[in-house]
Amino acid sequence: MMFRIATRRLLMIAFGALSGALITMQPGWAMPADAQRPDNAESAGIGKHVAQRHCGGCHAIEATGLSPNPKSPPFPLIAERYPGNNPAPVLIDGTVIRHPGMPEFHLLENETDGLVAYIRRISRRWKPTP
Repeated sequence: MMFRIATRRLLMIAFGALSGALITMQPGWAMPADAQRPDNAESAGIGKHVAQRHCGGCHAIEATGLSPNPKSPPFPLIAERYPGNNPAPVLIDGTVIRHPGMPEFHLLENETDGLVAYIRRISRRWKPTP
């Protein structure tokens, strides 16, 4: 009887651990490598290009300045909204943050990684590593 209870508990623990591992392995849960290293200049350069092409018409994409559209938050403010979190899933699926007047967009993985790196690079919270 005790053996069955112990076995059942072990199976429940193993199932819980496996479920947690599978959930965190889903796309978007892991932080992109370039987002972990926002000092990656090449990736941030790609991100700046993406920002200029897709975002600059409405958002302020530099570290300072006002957005062309007053209703669109500047990039440093966007970075403040995701401290320690990963905005990549939101950026990959632009429909999550869509509102009237915001165009639909779809980014490739390297563009998303670059945009995350760029946004973090211009954030006041980001401190470059030595």
